[in-house]
Amino acid sequence: MSDSLYQQLLDQVFGLEPVDLRTEISPLYLELEKALQEARPGRKSQEEVSFRFERLRLGLGISLLQLLTDLGGDDESAQVRDLLQEALLASTVKGIDTVVQQKSYLFEELYTDLYVNADAEHILALFEETLNASSKEEIDDLLDRSLEIAEDLEFQGEEDDTPEE
Repeated sequence: MSDSLYQQLLDQVFGLEPVDLRTEISPLYLELEKALQEARPGRKSQEEVSFRFERLRLGLGISLLQLLTDLGGDDESAQVRDLLQEALLASTVKGIDTVVQQKSYLFEELYTDLYVNADAEHILALFEETLNASSKEEIDDLLDRSLEIAEDLEFQGEEDDTPEE
């Protein structure tokens, strides 16, 4: 897989217009690939790869939560999306964890207060898998599956509901 799949997902979720959030998460896949290419045995290289991986997971999570927010318009998914966006500002993996842990109750609210339909359940399951992903290959698979559902949701939204004459 490549950055193009990630960019396609962002196009589906955020549209083609530059949006601050999209602009912020757009380079995350390439940043991970660069860190992987430059990695050498040693602690600092591995820390950089881990950090870039965590940021890509945040980007994917933000995208999925934006889909969920657009699908149901609920406040809980928007709050978790905003928390993940805040975590992007951290400069270390530990910093990301600290930001997320400070408001971890939002995740529980997301799962308990969410009005769920089949599409929302699927997106929420992908989000949960994103939180548990531990490799670039898993992220690539999640990107592929996320893009599929994002395309399906957009397709449904584009259906013409006007009666034929």
